[in-house]
Amino acid sequence: MKKNRGKIAGILVILIAISVNHMRVQKNKKEKKIEFLQEEAVPVEVAKVEEVSLKDEIECIGEIEPYQKVVVYSEVTGQVEKLNVKEGDYVKKGDPIAQIDYKKRKIDYENVENQLKAAEANLENVKKDYERFTNLYKEGVISQKKLDDIKTNYEVVSHQIEALKKQFELVKIRLNEAFISSPINGFIAEKYIDEGELITESTMMRSVPIVSIVDISKVKIKLPVPSEEIGKVKNGQTVLVKIDAYPERFFYGKVVKIYPVADVRTRTVNVEVLIENKDFFIKPGMYCKAKIMVGERKSFVIPLDAIVKLPASGNYYCFRVKDNTAEKVYIKIGKITGNYVEVKEGLEKDDIVIITSQGILDTGKKVRISKGEEK
Repeated sequence: MKKNRGKIAGILVILIAISVNHMRVQKNKKEKKIEFLQEEAVPVEVAKVEEVSLKDEIECIGEIEPYQKVVVYSEVTGQVEKLNVKEGDYVKKGDPIAQIDYKKRKIDYENVENQLKAAEANLENVKKDYERFTNLYKEGVISQKKLDDIKTNYEVVSHQIEALKKQFELVKIRLNEAFISSPINGFIAEKYIDEGELITESTMMRSVPIVSIVDISKVKIKLPVPSEEIGKVKNGQTVLVKIDAYPERFFYGKVVKIYPVADVRTRTVNVEVLIENKDFFIKPGMYCKAKIMVGERKSFVIPLDAIVKLPASGNYYCFRVKDNTAEKVYIKIGKITGNYVEVKEGLEKDDIVIITSQGILDTGKKVRISKGEEK
């Protein structure tokens, strides 16, 4: 009997040991399951969707043009006796540029001038004779015919003088045409002819100019603005201009003209911008990037790190946090400013977005906020 009791007790001990071991195994499994579930929550950093005031800008690329460009031609034929300028020279309005066929024109001028002086001296003598013959006729000393002859001579010389005066005006004009002057203040941009060359009727017919002059005390930019944006643009609006040649410097201009017709190929409308250029830093022909400031607007922004672009597409998404769970949200983005991007569609103010670990996230994935703002 004692032997049986010992066996039963031994069996009970074994059963208790098995039960305790089973409970320990179940506890370990439960702890491991809890630990596994905790490891599933991905640690992430987050940021809140903010509403800010953004400057409404239209970005364009344009080319710098001179404020004014004049191509100077010769009105006369002949040899270029003097060329007073070279490319790059600065000239003021009225400064001499070239002298063409001056010597011949000077001779013609002096000949006509001498003829006129001689005719005027002759007229003075004829006038005195006419006055004297008039008195003699009154006294009955000379006949009517003699008086008529001297009167006719006086009228002929008078007409000769009038003709010489007109001729003199013409040679004076031709003499002045020998001197070509600058019509504006500016720089000699290009020289098309050299000193000593001959300008003929045929070269004039081919419209061969002397020089071109550019005024760059101000410069113009023509900016192609998309037709759907042109309604925002107004004369007088400020334009921020960036030129590659001066990476550390900004230039400011004003909208001065909005063209009335759109380009049918590009569906853009040209907007003309004027920039002061007193130091002549900006050169015609340079390309620039410009932003037309058309106002301000309220908009939502999130950090750039929050957005992900779908490969081979123009679509973007981000992950929003709700109840410690990630949710993929497709968004429409707008302007990028610094490290922030404008969100036009897809998010609301104070939404929480994830800015790390997006590569291992998907909708429904548990997350644990390790840094940032939690709702």
